[in-house]
Amino acid sequence: MRRRGRIAPGAASVAARGAGLALVVAVLASGVAGCSMGFGRVATPPAAAAMQAEVEAPRCAHETLDFEWHDPARGRDVPARLYLPQADAAVPLVVFSHGLGGSRFGFSNLGRHWAGECVAALHLQHAGSDRALWRAGRGWALLSSLREAATADNAVARAVDVRFALDHVLLEPSLAGRIDANRIGAAGHSFGANTALMVAGARFERDGKAMDWRDPRIKAAVILSPPSLPGGLDAQATYGAIAVPTLHLTGTRDVTPIPGLLTMPWHRREAFDAIHAAPRYLGIFDGGTHNAFSDWKRDATGLAVKAVTRKLTAAFWEANLGKRIDLPSVALLHAADGLPGADGAPALWLWERRD
Repeated sequence: MRRRGRIAPGAASVAARGAGLALVVAVLASGVAGCSMGFGRVATPPAAAAMQAEVEAPRCAHETLDFEWHDPARGRDVPARLYLPQADAAVPLVVFSHGLGGSRFGFSNLGRHWAGECVAALHLQHAGSDRALWRAGRGWALLSSLREAATADNAVARAVDVRFALDHVLLEPSLAGRIDANRIGAAGHSFGANTALMVAGARFERDGKAMDWRDPRIKAAVILSPPSLPGGLDAQATYGAIAVPTLHLTGTRDVTPIPGLLTMPWHRREAFDAIHAAPRYLGIFDGGTHNAFSDWKRDATGLAVKAVTRKLTAAFWEANLGKRIDLPSVALLHAADGLPGADGAPALWLWERRD
């Protein structure tokens, strides 16, 4: 485990809370906010542009397919985008869930990279918490729209979307023989990370009863910037039953600036700490923000976070969805604290693993 400084309630939390309030003010001033989108674009500096150009050579070519699925039982559309490797044998599949205000088109940097590593990526779009929220307008209206979408009903609907999409993609005639139904993972960002945790085995109380939406086909999960638990829920009771390998990634500046949903960086590790299953990994990026994993964040730190995230997630999928133990991938996961960031220093402020 490597750690630089501390990130916990205390002196550090005061600064983080100040950063959160500053972000809320910035949102209201600019009218741009979100959990899957960003706070505006900045020019890409030369050093960051050079890092962006350094793209790993893909092992597999891939094609991109869009599906317009409809679930008649729920009267619900479930659009999806599939990044499908062109391989000689059936490949693993990862289902990706976006955050509030996102769409199936987001996080393409991960979908394309995973497909290039011969892992299919199915990016879903969740009605009720997707990019339609941006029609609310600006400022407080937008923040209210995002907050009101983070409901238990939407969380459950998203988990059912994953099951519905898996049923359909595995039965799609045009994909026969191209996806391995025994090697499936889940991933998500922010509210989508909550979706990934649910289908991986998290249990939430609903109407006074402990409920779970685990999909037994999910064999591993990548959790990016998960939200904090609602007040009154116990992390051990919620996440303790998850029994698949997990990779958790966040940043030292990973704040969700939505009143009523404010999540601070130290909240992001609640699931990692509560899960008992191994292996599990936690990476906290030095300077990483909530949107550093998304496609739009193109400053030097954001590009470094994305580059390291691609390496770590690809190694995680190879180690946990591969047909055999891949020793180079396991070695990378054991030595991730040495991966360089934008300035050549280690990208990760902290790296913990439980084997």
